[in-house]
Amino acid sequence: MARRQNDVQFSIEIDRRTFEWFNSTAPSKLKEARNKAVEAAGMVFADTAKAITTEEDHIDTGLYVNSIGYSTGTPSNPIYDMTSGASETNLDIGADVRYAEPLEKRYGIMARGLDRGKERMERVAETQVKRILGL
Repeated sequence: MARRQNDVQFSIEIDRRTFEWFNSTAPSKLKEARNKAVEAAGMVFADTAKAITTEEDHIDTGLYVNSIGYSTGTPSNPIYDMTSGASETNLDIGADVRYAEPLEKRYGIMARGLDRGKERMERVAETQVKRILGL
């Protein structure tokens, strides 16, 4: 059976100010909104993983908690590496202590942090996008 392809064409007229905004301002605003959304979601993830660790009493020092995502005290060496390209933003976040991997293997703290924090991560990301784009 042969498929028939229909071409649809239309034109949209927009005023010069709108056209200029889409060509000059929109790309940087969209990138800023994307970066802030990723950053905000990462903070929620880190906070959730810290809370799980504390609530379940997985450690007896604050070093691990202080090194998840961002520093909440010293000494700590958090893993927080955000890179942003033209079309995507990536965030590597975690804990840089020698026992982080065994804790994750045994208790799944980071994985559960993502699961527990997902809804709030989505909300804060959406809030950032709306705020920056003025929606």
